[in-house]
Amino acid sequence: MSKFTALLRKSSSMNLSLGGDRSSVMIDSNGGINGSSPDSSLHTPYGDATNEKVIEPLEIKTYEKNLADIKALLNDIIKTAKVLNERGDAYAKTQVKWSQSFSKDYEKSTTHSSSAQQVYAQQQQLQSSAESQSTSDSNLGFIKALEQFTSSITKTSGYESEFSTSISEGIIKPIQILIGYIDEKKQYRKKFDKTYTEFENIIAKIKNQQTQKKIDILKLYNYEKEKSKLKTNYENVKNEYIQFLIDTQNKMHTEFIDILVLHFESLQLSNGNAYTEYASIKTYIDSLRTWCLSEQDFFQKEVIERDQRRIAELQKEENLKYQNIIDLLVSPPFFLWKQLAEFRKIELFPPPPPPNTNVVITPPPPIHFISNLVRIFEARGQLSEMLTFMVQADLPNISISGSMLANDIVSCEFIEELSNLQSTTPYLKYLFDQSITNIINYHDNYRISTQQGIQNLISEFEYIMNIFKDSCEYLPPFLKKASIEIQNGLAKLSPSNKSPPIGCFLFSRFFAPAIAKPYTHSLFHVIPSDQATEVLTFFSSIFFNFGCNQNFMTSQTCAQQLNEAMERWKPTLLQFFDVVRQSDLTEWDPSVSLSEVYINDIPVVQQFIKRHYLLISSGYSIQKGREELNQFTQALGQLEADDPPPTEKTTSSKQHHKVDSKDSTPRDQLSPQQLSPQQNSQINENEYSDNSIDLNK
Repeated sequence: MSKFTALLRKSSSMNLSLGGDRSSVMIDSNGGINGSSPDSSLHTPYGDATNEKVIEPLEIKTYEKNLADIKALLNDIIKTAKVLNERGDAYAKTQVKWSQSFSKDYEKSTTHSSSAQQVYAQQQQLQSSAESQSTSDSNLGFIKALEQFTSSITKTSGYESEFSTSISEGIIKPIQILIGYIDEKKQYRKKFDKTYTEFENIIAKIKNQQTQKKIDILKLYNYEKEKSKLKTNYENVKNEYIQFLIDTQNKMHTEFIDILVLHFESLQLSNGNAYTEYASIKTYIDSLRTWCLSEQDFFQKEVIERDQRRIAELQKEENLKYQNIIDLLVSPPFFLWKQLAEFRKIELFPPPPPPNTNVVITPPPPIHFISNLVRIFEARGQLSEMLTFMVQADLPNISISGSMLANDIVSCEFIEELSNLQSTTPYLKYLFDQSITNIINYHDNYRISTQQGIQNLISEFEYIMNIFKDSCEYLPPFLKKASIEIQNGLAKLSPSNKSPPIGCFLFSRFFAPAIAKPYTHSLFHVIPSDQATEVLTFFSSIFFNFGCNQNFMTSQTCAQQLNEAMERWKPTLLQFFDVVRQSDLTEWDPSVSLSEVYINDIPVVQQFIKRHYLLISSGYSIQKGREELNQFTQALGQLEADDPPPTEKTTSSKQHHKVDSKDSTPRDQLSPQQLSPQQNSQINENEYSDNSIDLNK
């Protein structure tokens, strides 16, 4: 399905629109915004006004950030160490209890009274003689493992408690002292902020005095003296703060490393005895682990194989249940499809009741199963065969009228549903997405009553054709094969025609409906306005006439322009289908799995078949024979085999008709000729539901 991915990417890239111009803002290294020109200095009789500013040194910010990061890191370490400490305490307590209970269980299993030991020995002798050698070895291995684990856990039950204490005393408390050193920064920072503010205020007073109309020389002199003193104080406090930050940062590195060294030294001392114990049982544990892993692999393989066998059995049962009815639906010569299409047409357009009949029947709501049937064909990979069958059946009409399936509404509905498949939607979006969006959003530019609107529609048509002429590799194979079948058939029926209507299927029955109603074909997400819908309907007629090789009538607006535009692209259409003939016709992988079809689509088609069961079975009996009828009955019966039996219906629920008081003839006494096909269908549905159990048997 890599072609779909490439198609979607290409479609998305065509719809990218450039954003508007954006003005840029230049920012200097200190974070200030550069204006059009720097502020000019203010001149006074006593010289230029001061522009001096107090700027906090960058190194202070850097050191403060470093200490903040170090503090956050130390807090995280403490938080993690506390969790480990709590878990270690809990684990140590649990292990002590476990070791104690383990040793007691072992003592109970090995300590007996003299009489009990004799009874136990006799039982062991009888059991060993009855069991196989492998079982005895397994029991012996379990007893040895129990003995070894009891001894080891008893010796090592206090190691975890020592480790937990080491974390508390060697990690958590020393790190808390380090954090206390960092927190002393608040005092230095407070002192620095005070001198900073005082120095900044005196500069502001000097500048304010210098900008007055009448300058007080005495005040200015006093401010300058005070500024010198505050500046010296500021520099001293700043240097002191910086030195504290540097010393604290250096101290963090050495102190933290020292904490780690002391902690791991304590771990080394406390774990010396534990290492000796663990090393003594390492070989035994490794051999025991190897045995356990081999046993686990064996059991896992057995479970996986059992699950796979069960899945295969369920899949086989599911296939046996559904594949027979699917075979009847998707296999040539598609007799069951013909039957379904006939009754579908009757449901959509019920015939009028016979004259002089007082029977009034409310028709059941139509069952819309065509989309489900399309998914079934797509899952079985039979769409090419189905479309080829439709083309072959309608070739004589195509050669005469130039239009495909002009009188077959259900087949047209089937073809329209193809555009909603995952394999065809990207292709339609690739061709029409941009033009449909333009027409819906700016429908005033495409009014069909104006010459400019027609010209814009022609431009959109030519834009789509420019994309279409290079889109052969994205065209789904079933659409290619149906178009090739039309091309071959028309070449035999009318070889003298230089411009045969070879696009009557692709353009007229596939493209045109999608353009006319894009919101029903996943090409647009909302219903367009009435004006846009009118334009889209007319725009779809251009593709319909172009595919059928028909012209607009001269009475229509700008008919000559439209006909000339279509005439220019007819050679391109012939060249496109010549390329299609030489292209790759390998079927793509279905986008719908059979399991989805079983669950979602078969029940809908089954419901429609049940409604018209007697009429369909009569068609099989008359036109096909008893063997095909048995196949149909058996396939439908397999679907019904697991269904619950129908509940008993009351007499009132069975009556779907009303009889006039003047004519009291019951429905059962009316002949089939006196009832409409729709009434016969309702009778068949009731009779089928009453006899469904017998059919299953």
